[in-house]
Amino acid sequence: MSRPPEIDRVIEAFKNKDYRTAARLLNPLLTSHPRDPWVQLYAARLHELAGRPTVAEPIYRELLRNTTNPNPKILAQARQGLQRLETADRTQRQAAITQARAAASQAVRQGTNQGDRLPKPAHGILILEPIASDDRPEAAKQFARIFDLDPYTARMQLPSRDWRLYRTGLLGELQVYAEALQSHQIPCFCVDEKAVQAVKTFTIKHFQSVDPDPIVICENDRHQLGTLAFRWAEVSQRVLGAVPVVESVIDLNARGQIVRRDQTQDWVPLVDLHLPDRGCILRLCESAYQFDRGVAFAPMGFSPNSFVQELDDGRPTRRTQWNALVTFVAQQTPIARVFDRFTGFAETALDYRELLDRLNPQIPVPRRNAQPMREDAAFALYSRVSFCRPNSPIR
Repeated sequence: MSRPPEIDRVIEAFKNKDYRTAARLLNPLLTSHPRDPWVQLYAARLHELAGRPTVAEPIYRELLRNTTNPNPKILAQARQGLQRLETADRTQRQAAITQARAAASQAVRQGTNQGDRLPKPAHGILILEPIASDDRPEAAKQFARIFDLDPYTARMQLPSRDWRLYRTGLLGELQVYAEALQSHQIPCFCVDEKAVQAVKTFTIKHFQSVDPDPIVICENDRHQLGTLAFRWAEVSQRVLGAVPVVESVIDLNARGQIVRRDQTQDWVPLVDLHLPDRGCILRLCESAYQFDRGVAFAPMGFSPNSFVQELDDGRPTRRTQWNALVTFVAQQTPIARVFDRFTGFAETALDYRELLDRLNPQIPVPRRNAQPMREDAAFALYSRVSFCRPNSPIR
């Protein structure tokens, strides 16, 4: 198919770098010949020159996919256009990273001059969110370009079901990467590690009352008890997960020798309630909840005026009571967003030992050595990251 004769005037205007005239001549062609490859090519060029790479790029790629009547000149110019966009994108991103690093160094120098003790630049955490299967091929291509990876590695790095803790480092640098990913429709977010550590967590010991509003007896990070009253409407999110109880057991190895090894004996379920207006998390932990005090929860429901006075053999098991408690809380917070993909997140978070070591998990799980496990800190991180997560522009 021959190109429309009017396009020659557009080409001439481009040669003369008269882009205003080129745009004026191209506009009617976009109406009369919207699918013409030449018209599309120069429309992409105008978008590129106007600083709209996200509009120009898909046009260039569509031209390269044209296998009906491929025109070598159009294909060559489309490839050159993509190369220019990639080079400009890489240059711009590297400049932003350099600026972020310089700003971090400047902040440290200023803190030192002002006498601050061991000033440190802001650090952050970059989280990748799941990618739909239909979007993965294009997302992997863009991801590989942004992080300078080969296509196979890029595909393997992109999560399909759960959050992936992808990188930690200078907050400004991670924000540059997050903006680049989001501009290519790759869902992700970045949080300030300092903000994550600042979230207060209180472990609920028991509900003192639930009518008309809940009142809980809770414990802070210093094991101090207190009373907290809140409204169910304040709960914006519920975070669900479980951490292991690992014990040392005696076993036989392949040679029949007696050896000791660690084995998971049980899992302790957790439910975190996020109260963003108060800047805190209320944590329900099965092993720490005092079912023998306060409001009684049972499989058939609860009675606000029913308080447990003593144990008897007819009572439900602890796990049954826990399930009843969790069901009740879910019923009271029907519009709260639920985050329940901790297991997949933990698989990537456990590799970040230094980050986890900086967190106080505040998960009172009874273990023989009384030491928290990295899974405890991973759940605390998952919950706090969910708490600090900004509203993503990709939805």
